[in-house]
Amino acid sequence: MTLVMPPGCLINERQLCEQLGVSRTPLREAILQLSVENLVLVIPNSGTFVSRINLQDVFDGQLVRDALEMKVVRLAAAKMNTSAERKLDFNLHQQTKLAEDLDYDGFYELDEEFHSMICDIGASPGMWKIINSAKAQLDRVRRLAFPAPSHLSVVLKEHTAIATALKIRASDEAAAAMKVHLDRVFETIRRLIVEQSDYFSSVSNVDLDRYESFLREARRDE
Repeated sequence: MTLVMPPGCLINERQLCEQLGVSRTPLREAILQLSVENLVLVIPNSGTFVSRINLQDVFDGQLVRDALEMKVVRLAAAKMNTSAERKLDFNLHQQTKLAEDLDYDGFYELDEEFHSMICDIGASPGMWKIINSAKAQLDRVRRLAFPAPSHLSVVLKEHTAIATALKIRASDEAAAAMKVHLDRVFETIRRLIVEQSDYFSSVSNVDLDRYESFLREARRDE
């Protein structure tokens, strides 16, 4: 999720084939799959474009992620062991280095790895696959946010708070830290739809406050 080709960008199939060293057949198969995931838009007689970000898809992904990760982090707190602690610490150490270097792509990969490890500890590797399959549009928003001043340091601080709670087996504190972390997406969306509105579709039709309230109500019912 590097966003080398930004939302709305025309995809040059010939150039992409040359860059990737593949023929047009596998590329078109990949484009077809991406169109199913609403990541590319194929317009007959016009071309293939990187889809603009659909906020409803972002919210759907956030709802799935929130529902599962808020439960998994509690399970992880109860199942922590020395090996898991070391893996989290190593990941955070790497995050610190990449945040200092402003390595956005590398930091994104470690961000994903951090959450994947929590799912592995609390449930199983399959849990992260389920979450991952639902959050493609959400991931685009997350990745767009990385270059903002101090954003990486804020994310690192939130990850550290989650890991600290997990290491002392404090499920309530871990869940509270995860909530703060996941809720940051709403602040991110509000900023991005102002600063990079061209990357989004149907912004005027989305009630962000209503959706955020809905998510809070869903948590309250747990």
